[in-house]
Amino acid sequence: MGSVVWIEGIIGAGKSTLTQHVAKALRLRPIYEPVDDNPLLTKFYQDPKKYAFAMQMLLMGRRYAMQQLAAWEATHNDEYAGAVIDRGLPGDRVFCKMHIAEGNIEPEFWDVYETFYRIMSLNLPTPAVLVFLDVEPEVAFERMQSRGRAAENGVPLEYLKKLRRGYLDLLVEIESGQHAWARGMRIIRVPWNTDHQNPDLVVDKIRALCA
Repeated sequence: MGSVVWIEGIIGAGKSTLTQHVAKALRLRPIYEPVDDNPLLTKFYQDPKKYAFAMQMLLMGRRYAMQQLAAWEATHNDEYAGAVIDRGLPGDRVFCKMHIAEGNIEPEFWDVYETFYRIMSLNLPTPAVLVFLDVEPEVAFERMQSRGRAAENGVPLEYLKKLRRGYLDLLVEIESGQHAWARGMRIIRVPWNTDHQNPDLVVDKIRALCA
């Protein structure tokens, strides 16, 4: 059976670039975060209170499909030694919790989200490794400005700060055993603030944990 790896981090952390490198180095199927074909992304950034819940439900469904594909690649496709995912389903839950706190999603809708999340989590394949790219929000903000995605225009720095705090909370939850699906998963925390860092160092850590 092959390995499944998650690459996690806030917007602008460099997940997609590292996913590509890890996939090539370890012969894993790369499965990228669906961004360009998201019909709600621009609308969400323009009016989060109106579109946040629909956005999170859409992303949950897409993310679940990504993880099922990753599980299939790891068990049935001899062309690859597994799969590497650009953000997993629990990463999206970080966003949803933040929108509840911000008032962009009504509290009773959280119960709806959690109902579907729990159902999907029952069949959530546990990745061998979760790589968290720990990037300061200010650095991620600059990277977002540089890559110039139209849908991300106007995303405030404070949004990224809250995302990072949410991700750090998620890691604590995983490490303290609060998520049954994560038992046995290893976490690699990687400071990723400097451009042109050596991704092979991350590859070596993944390879050692998946051996």
